[in-house]
Amino acid sequence: MSTINQAEASKPLQQKKMQECNRCRAAGFPNQMIGFEKTGEDPTTGKMTWRLIDENGTEHKHRFVQDSFPENSASTRRRRIVDIAAVTDTAEVRKLLALGWEYKTSYPATIANIPHYILVNRQ
Repeated sequence: MSTINQAEASKPLQQKKMQECNRCRAAGFPNQMIGFEKTGEDPTTGKMTWRLIDENGTEHKHRFVQDSFPENSASTRRRRIVDIAAVTDTAEVRKLLALGWEYKTSYPATIANIPHYILVNRQ
C-alpha cells in the first residue's frame, strides 16, 4: 500500500500594499512609500489603530523642510489679523498696500457695481 500525502500549494508571500505618503509629497519629498500595519483595536470605541511603516518595515517618519530659525522666532509664527478694511477708492487701496496691508479679495458689493477691495492688516 502506498500512502498519498496531499500537499498544499505554497502560497506566495503577500506583499504589503504601499502607497506614496501624501504629507511627505506635499512637503516636497516625493516617492516616500508607506504601508499600514494594524496595531490593535480600541475596546471602548471598536476603532482599529494603525501604524505607518516604510518599505523596509520601520516606523515611517514624515519628512519636512526644517527651518534654520528657532521654533519660537517671529519669522515662523503665524501673524494674526488685527484689522480688516473694505475700501472702494483705489488710491486708498494703494496707500494701505504701501503701509503693509495685504490684499485679500474684491467684489462688486453695490447696485452700481462699485468694487470693494478687502484688505487685512496682520501683526
